[in-house]
Amino acid sequence: MSKKHQPVLSIIIPGINEAQKMIKCLQSVRSCTETPHEIVWIDNGSSAKQFAAIRHQATRPNVHCKLVRNKTNLGFVKAINQGLAESVGEYVVFLNNDTEVTINWDKKLIKPLMTNLQDGAVGPITQSRIAWQEAANLNLRWKLNIPVYNKENKKYAEMLDKEFKDKYIDIGNLPLSFFCAAFRRKTFQEIGGLCEEFNIGLGDDDEYSMRLRANGYRLMLSLGTFVYHHHRTTFRSLNLGVDSIRRHNMKILRRKEKELRNLEQAKTK
Repeated sequence: MSKKHQPVLSIIIPGINEAQKMIKCLQSVRSCTETPHEIVWIDNGSSAKQFAAIRHQATRPNVHCKLVRNKTNLGFVKAINQGLAESVGEYVVFLNNDTEVTINWDKKLIKPLMTNLQDGAVGPITQSRIAWQEAANLNLRWKLNIPVYNKENKKYAEMLDKEFKDKYIDIGNLPLSFFCAAFRRKTFQEIGGLCEEFNIGLGDDDEYSMRLRANGYRLMLSLGTFVYHHHRTTFRSLNLGVDSIRRHNMKILRRKEKELRNLEQAKTK
């Protein structure tokens, strides 16, 4: 990355193998991101062939990319914290490698963070029915009349951008999913990075969402921002037992929730 380049936004993308998905992710970031930015690519032990394919795309002209290459898979959480240590932007986005961003995604996600100090994190809409940040789930919960996904990323994103560009909602006590989420760097300096007890992932976003709220921050959803998410392809490709990991991490999450509740009660005394 050129020493003259001064990124406002740092986009942290962890991943292992899945070269074709990572390449599509990088291509979408390259074509759709207008904010001066850097990509911090955390490679979690990809094979030589897959790494070479990704690196070819990551070193294209005008792609300002930093690389941290781990010999083994350290998991999503540690990789994100590595990315935070290596990045310099005033704003930070966590982005899964199996995502594809769309028109104006960067400007819309960081806009609330630039204008309201109470907003601690901002996420987009996605198409995956597994995630609650999908149109049908949002409409059922808040009656927002968001159009359903039409399987055409560009057209769907343009539709949302036109109808909901400057519309955001406070998601209350729901957790923000970190497949794509934007933050201020100062927030991590204030309350720390992700909890590494969650290791490979699952529950880390729930815990950090609780921590943000415990420190007085709101979690926001940008109704005009669409990010496509293949959802848990890494877990499947590595044959990771999602159910066993979830059960283990839920125990950690319940303990963390109790700790935060006790902390909040102590503050009110």
